[in-house]
Amino acid sequence: MLDTSEKTTELGVFLPVGNGGWITSTTSPQLPATYDYNKQVAILAEEMGFDFALAMAKWRGYGGPSKHWDITLESMTAMAGIAEATSRIGVWGTVHTMVFHPAVVAKMTAVIDQISKGRFGLNIVSGSNPSDQGQMGLWMDLDHAERYELAEEWLTVLKRLWTEERVDHKGKHYELIDCMSNPKPSVQPPIICAGASDRGFLFTMEHCTGSFMLGSDHDDFIKTGLRAKELAAQQGKPGFKTYGLFTIVPGATDAEARERVAYYDSGVDTIALDNQTREYSGDKSFKQNTMAQRFVSQGESRNSMTRAALVGSSETIGRKLAEIVKGAQLDGVTVIVPDFIDDLRTVGTEVVEVLAQNGVMTNAYAHQKAAQ
Repeated sequence: MLDTSEKTTELGVFLPVGNGGWITSTTSPQLPATYDYNKQVAILAEEMGFDFALAMAKWRGYGGPSKHWDITLESMTAMAGIAEATSRIGVWGTVHTMVFHPAVVAKMTAVIDQISKGRFGLNIVSGSNPSDQGQMGLWMDLDHAERYELAEEWLTVLKRLWTEERVDHKGKHYELIDCMSNPKPSVQPPIICAGASDRGFLFTMEHCTGSFMLGSDHDDFIKTGLRAKELAAQQGKPGFKTYGLFTIVPGATDAEARERVAYYDSGVDTIALDNQTREYSGDKSFKQNTMAQRFVSQGESRNSMTRAALVGSSETIGRKLAEIVKGAQLDGVTVIVPDFIDDLRTVGTEVVEVLAQNGVMTNAYAHQKAAQ
């Protein structure tokens, strides 16, 4: 019996804008970091009724035999193109606050808002690792709290430029003198952040519309999601949204899916993982940087992907995912898959049906039913 009592959960795809996608291996699908491929993925997601497509920002790869992420598309320009190539799906780009001045981003977002007709969203990153932005001389050696202080000032300036005709601002990190930024976005874009420390969560609650989160396993996802909702309630933000990021490896059977993971692990690129571990471990605020700790944990475990991946048949994946979505009270699910055509099609047809059967309704499922 289909349970339709639950709210609609947003469904998005984390685009593979880095070569090799999200699996650090020589035996996984060697996805090209090209605009054409990512446009194909975004159009497919839109056709299946997904709600948004998100692109990461990455400036330096990890090398190794797989040359993992040695080629990456720039996030904002990629999403501008995808905005033109699509008509309904949300298009979300990512910026590092240390890389772009907020006045530059204010102008960029206003243009993409016009291209997308109000479908643009922004993911901000206050840190990353010293090598990624340090290679360009843009890494600021700030501690964990100072990075969020910078990000707070950055967003304050950005939002003022979105809404005010002229901005005068003199702060610790930015000075604007009679600054004009036109055009304005037609609507204020939603803003998400993946800060997962206590400081990061509180920053996100205060300044953003949603939190982008990971979990190390089923229970950790639920714990993290509920913590975010509890903090949002304490901050008087009942409408604050939480989006979980999930790696999904589907198969016709559970055994077949596990075989896929074993095959990818057989080609795990330990050199790339060691480089990833070294770069994130070099952060002076590593102990406070929850996201960096997850990257290092993957490297130390010598696995081609996170061990929190949902692996199995569509029935198994849908059931497990529904348990987490409901248990963590997630508002949205962002998907990573090995093959962003065939596997994404499996998620958008088979997995969403199982989700619906387990009380998690998505627009993708409604779209599928309407087309039948």
